[in-house]
Amino acid sequence: MIPEGSVAPDRARWRRLVACPAVSAPPATERRRAGCLPLWGEILLFLGLTVVYEWLRDMVAPASPEAALQHAQSVVSAEEKLSLFVEPELQRWIQDIPGGENLVSWLYTVAHTPGFILFFVWLWWRHRDRYGFVRCWFWVAHGFAVVVFWLWPLAPPRLAGLGLADPTQKTLELGGATTWFQPFRNEYAAMPSLHVGYTVFFAAAITMIGLTWRRYLAWIWPTVILVVVMATANHYWLDGVGGAFVMAVALATTYAANRVGGWGWRLPWERTA
Repeated sequence: MIPEGSVAPDRARWRRLVACPAVSAPPATERRRAGCLPLWGEILLFLGLTVVYEWLRDMVAPASPEAALQHAQSVVSAEEKLSLFVEPELQRWIQDIPGGENLVSWLYTVAHTPGFILFFVWLWWRHRDRYGFVRCWFWVAHGFAVVVFWLWPLAPPRLAGLGLADPTQKTLELGGATTWFQPFRNEYAAMPSLHVGYTVFFAAAITMIGLTWRRYLAWIWPTVILVVVMATANHYWLDGVGGAFVMAVALATTYAANRVGGWGWRLPWERTA
């Protein structure tokens, strides 16, 4: 028998899972510091912002590829001046490895969306008190990225007349992704690379939140993805630098907004007593 007025253990555990935590402070104060909604609210917010982002990225696509192709020539020239125009050589090297092309194709296709879903599930489950700040940081970066897509369209290597192929088309077609998503795809949004930017964001957040040396292993992730996006001819390495820069600017912006706005969100690097 469960005493009258009490909550069954399983039910109480579920309520803690789907609601913001109240660990060592009054519930209202702790919810404000965590800056998160109940689980269902976060899911709806995440889906809504994803739709808005994809729509805006499509809306800012250039009517003509001329500017995007000119910008691609500028990127290639900049990398050549640094003696670091490595994308063609990297793709050939990957193609020479048995199974290499297939590996990078699948990594590019499946490591993006599942990657950030897994990250935010981990953040919610293990570090919900930092969730609000990190979530805001993530979406502010998308806003900056859309502005760059609009002001500086860039053709990826596969569309820049460099003789490089995109092997990810085969893996995308297996799931029918190219059929339904193609009408909404901005082909000239190579700068910044959010494939790289996401993984830099994940690694930075894990490094800030973590306590042991293992947190630094998270930086293997953006290193691998940088190779993947170049080997699949979807990005230049400078796009990856752009992705990291956007994440850094978004972090500074979120930090400033949190202070000026008096939101009081717990910072990812803040240690609890």
